[in-house]
Amino acid sequence: MMSKQDELGLGDARLPQTTLEHVRLTVELLSKATSLGVVSEFLKNKGLHHSAGSWDEMRDKRIVPAVGKQRLRVADLVKLLSDAEEYGRSHIFLYQGKQTDTRRIFENSRIATISKRLGYSRALESAVLVDLPNEPTLTEIRQDTSNERPCWVFKIVETRQEKEFVEETAVNNRITREYKINRVRAVNVARLHESGFLEIRIQSHTNSTLYAADLNRIRTLLRDYLPPDVFKPVSLTKAKKALWDTRTAKDRKIRFSDSTMRNDYGTTISASTGTEQSDLFKDSGASDSIDHFLDKGRVLRCGEHLVVAPRRCCRSRDSYAAVGREQ
Repeated sequence: MMSKQDELGLGDARLPQTTLEHVRLTVELLSKATSLGVVSEFLKNKGLHHSAGSWDEMRDKRIVPAVGKQRLRVADLVKLLSDAEEYGRSHIFLYQGKQTDTRRIFENSRIATISKRLGYSRALESAVLVDLPNEPTLTEIRQDTSNERPCWVFKIVETRQEKEFVEETAVNNRITREYKINRVRAVNVARLHESGFLEIRIQSHTNSTLYAADLNRIRTLLRDYLPPDVFKPVSLTKAKKALWDTRTAKDRKIRFSDSTMRNDYGTTISASTGTEQSDLFKDSGASDSIDHFLDKGRVLRCGEHLVVAPRRCCRSRDSYAAVGREQ
C-alpha cells in the first residue's frame, strides 16, 4: 500500500543545492508564463503525481521530489518553460529574405563565431535562465525544426516597467489617479526559417499597443545574426482578409479575438470580445458589422491587427498572436 508520504510525492528527494535552485527558478518562471493546469497535465502525461493547489505545493510536493527520484529531468522542465514562453501572448512581425542570403546566415560556423565574439557562447550551448535582467539578454540560441525543416531560434529576455492602476481619489476640485509600477519579465523570440522567412514575436504589453521601440531594440540586439537590410517586411493585408473571409470554415480551428479594421477612407473601427476566451465571430452583431464596414471600404488595410488563437491552446495561460505591421 502506498504510504501517505509517497502519495504526496515526497519520499527521499535530496538534490544538490545548485540543482534545487535551478528547479526553483524554473518553477518560478513557469508560474509567470503558464498555469498550474498546464504543469499538472505535463506531469500527468509522464505518469507522475500531478495535483497541486498552489505553485508552492506544485514545486515542493510534486516537481522537486520527482527530480530527486530521477523520474523527471530538469531539461524537461526547461523545455516546458521554453514552449510556454515562446507561444504565449505576443505581437508577431514577419519578414522575408532571399534564400541566397539565408544560406549564408544559416551556417552553423557563422552563428558560433558571432556568439563567441559577442559573449553568447553559453546561450548557444544551452538555455540560460534569468528572471529580471538589468538589460535585454540573449538567453538562448538553438537550432529547431518547423514543418520538418530547420530553423534558428533566438530568445531575448528583458525587464519592463508597466503601470497598474491602483485607485482614483477626489479632493475638493482635484482628481488624483494613483498607479503602481510593476517590473515584468518579457520574453521575445526571433525565428529564422530555412526559406528566409523571419518571424519576430514580441511579448504583448498589458497597457500599450505600440511596439516600434520594442521591435527596434530586438532587431538591434540581433543585428549581427540577422542583418536588418537582408529582411523586408511581409504585408499581411491579404492574409488577414483571407482569415476573416474563411472564418466559417475555420471556426473549429481558429478563434477571433480583438480586431481593429481600417478601410480605404482611413476610418478605423475596433471590436473586442468580453474575455480572451470568447470568439468575436460568435457575436453575429459584431461580425455582421465588420462585414458591412469592409464591404463599404472594399479592403482590410495593412495597418490593422487581428488577434487569432487556436481553439484548444494548452501551452500557456493566455496564448494568442496579434499580427500587424511595425507601428
